[in-house]
Amino acid sequence: MSLVRRLLRSIYRSLVAYGTMYTSVDPDGSGGTAPASARRLRGPGPAHPEQVRLDVPLTPSERAHLRDLRSR
Repeated sequence: MSLVRRLLRSIYRSLVAYGTMYTSVDPDGSGGTAPASARRLRGPGPAHPEQVRLDVPLTPSERAHLRDLRSR
């Protein structure tokens, strides 16, 4: 394999790894072919410091933000 091909393959793999960090889509997994907009977001993981409590109602400000996000 030529030096240029090895270099391009290395750059490609680096960009895939970099993009995976930001999109959370595993390109080699079953979810790698679906666009990120088609995946359902599940919220932060269990160890994430910001958790939404389902037993506490949203504040008026939070409800306004939710309405704004849904209208887009």
